[in-house]
Amino acid sequence: MLLSFPAWCAPGTARIFVEPFADKTGSAALRSEFIHLLRKERGVEVVDSAAAADFVLSGSGETYIKGYMGTNPRVRYLNSDAKPIYGGFLSVELKNRAHDPVWSYLVTPRRFGSDDINRNLAGQMVRKLMTILEQQRQTAKP
Repeated sequence: MLLSFPAWCAPGTARIFVEPFADKTGSAALRSEFIHLLRKERGVEVVDSAAAADFVLSGSGETYIKGYMGTNPRVRYLNSDAKPIYGGFLSVELKNRAHDPVWSYLVTPRRFGSDDINRNLAGQMVRKLMTILEQQRQTAKP
């Protein structure tokens, strides 16, 4: 059975307000990295207040160190060669002006290792958000 839903994103620039994320370890850094990457995208404008926005994005995220990986498998203690392995998540919900949820998504780290966990999670989320906004713009075209 095929259901038809009206498009919730009109063509043009989408104005998005990003609310502060829930207070968890690393959530402030996740939010700032998410905003930084979102500002680079075309077709989206990050605004400073919910009143000026078409959509409000709220979220929750956390980052933490899962363990350490050393270069020598025989060394069982933490030394200067050990690199941290990060874990975490980022979950967001996009709401329209009527505060109805129109989209939500959850990402977890795609790569393991000592790379920038905030960029990893925020980058995945921005790519997914831009994909869904573009799909909605295509649906809204006459």
